[in-house]
Amino acid sequence: MDDDALLPTAAEYQERRERARVQARSRYRDHLTGVLSGCGVDDAAAVADVVLDALTEWRYIDSGERCVCSCHPRLPDSDRHDYGFDCGCTRTRDQRRESFQQVLNAIRELWQSPDGEQTRAANEAAEAELHDWLTQHPGVVVHSHGGWAPEQWRGEVDGHSFYFRERHDEWHIEIDLRPTGQFLDGIDGRPDDGTTRHRQREFEQGDVIATGTTDADGYGSTVVQRAQFIVNTVRVHVHRSRCTHPRTAPGSKATVLGTDMRWCPACGAQLRAY
Repeated sequence: MDDDALLPTAAEYQERRERARVQARSRYRDHLTGVLSGCGVDDAAAVADVVLDALTEWRYIDSGERCVCSCHPRLPDSDRHDYGFDCGCTRTRDQRRESFQQVLNAIRELWQSPDGEQTRAANEAAEAELHDWLTQHPGVVVHSHGGWAPEQWRGEVDGHSFYFRERHDEWHIEIDLRPTGQFLDGIDGRPDDGTTRHRQREFEQGDVIATGTTDADGYGSTVVQRAQFIVNTVRVHVHRSRCTHPRTAPGSKATVLGTDMRWCPACGAQLRAY
C-alpha cells in the first residue's frame, strides 16, 4: 500500500479540525452550563452559548473569516487529551506516571507487532539507502531528518547550512542559518512521572531561498528523492547567486543576431521577460 495514500489532504485536514472544533464546543458548552448552573445562573445553557461565542469567535471585520491568532481564546481543534478534559493537569503524579507507562507499553507492543516490524524494516532500508547516497555525495551532510506535519531536514550542502520544512503540502528551504539571539522552550524528554522536561535552545534562522508545494518537480516520495530535491535546490540557488550572467555565448543565436539572451547560458536564470 502507498503510504502517501494514508496521509490526509489539506482539505481533509481542515475538515477534521472543524469536526473536532464542533465537538469541542459541545463539550465545553455542557461543562460551562454545569458551572453556571452551580452558580445559580438562570437559563445557564443559553448563557453558556453567549459566553463561548464572546470568548472564542473572533473574525476578520472585512472578510468574516475566523481569526486563528493565538492572542484570542480558542476551542481545541483536535481531540487531544479528550479536548482538554483529560489533560495531565487533571491527574496526580502517580496517575501521570501510570499513564506514561501505558503509552510506553503500547508503543513497545506496536513495534513488536507484524506491522511494526514491517515499518521498522522499511525505515532501516530507507536509512541505509540514504547513507549509501550520502557516501557518493561528499559535499552533503544530513544532521537530522524526519517527522510528519512537519517534516524537517537539517544539514549542509557544500559548506552552506540548510533547513527544510514541509507542513500541509507546503515547504520552504533556508540556507546559511544564523543565531537570532532568541531562545525557544524545547522538549528535553519525559521523566518516569510522565511530566515533560524542557530546555532552552537558541533559535536559528537563514535566508529563504525557495518555497513551493509537494507537487513540485522532483519532490519525490522517498528519503533519497527528498534529499536529492533539497540538495539540487540549494546548489542551483548558490550557482545562480554567484553567476555573472553573461549576456551572450560564443556561437549562440543571440551572438549571431546581436541580441540579448532571455536565459543565462551559464546558470539558466531568466534574464529578460517575454
